[in-house]
Amino acid sequence: MLRSLLLRRLALSITLLAVGNLIGTVLHWYSLVWWLDMPAHFLGGMAVFYLSAVLLLPYLKKSTSGYRYIFLSVLIAFILGAVWEGIQLFLFLYSGGTQPIPLDVVSDLCFDLAGSLLASLTVIRYFTSHNETR
Repeated sequence: MLRSLLLRRLALSITLLAVGNLIGTVLHWYSLVWWLDMPAHFLGGMAVFYLSAVLLLPYLKKSTSGYRYIFLSVLIAFILGAVWEGIQLFLFLYSGGTQPIPLDVVSDLCFDLAGSLLASLTVIRYFTSHNETR
C-alpha cells in the first residue's frame, strides 16, 4: 500500500515538473520570470524524495521506525540537490556561461529541501496511521 502511494505521488510530481519545465522553456519564462525555478526545485525535491523512498522501501524492516527511513529519503533528496548545483557550477566553470549567484544556489537548495520535507509528511502520516510498513 505504501509503495503504490509513493509511486502515484512520484508520477504526479514528475508530471507536474515536466509540464512546468516544458511551458517555462517553450515560452522562455525561465529568462522572463525570475522566480520560476523555485517551484521547479520544490517539485524536484518532492520527486527525488518519492523516488528514493520507493528505492529504499525494500530495505525497510518491519520493526524499524519510519522516521529513520524518512530521514534517509530527505537526506538523499538534499544531497542530489547539492550535486545538481555542483554540476551547474562545473558547467559554468567549463563553459564560461552565466555565473551562479550564491543566494540563488542557497534558494535552490532550500526549495529542494522544502519539497522533500513536504513529501515526507505524506509518509509520516502513513507510518503514524498504519502499523504495517508496506
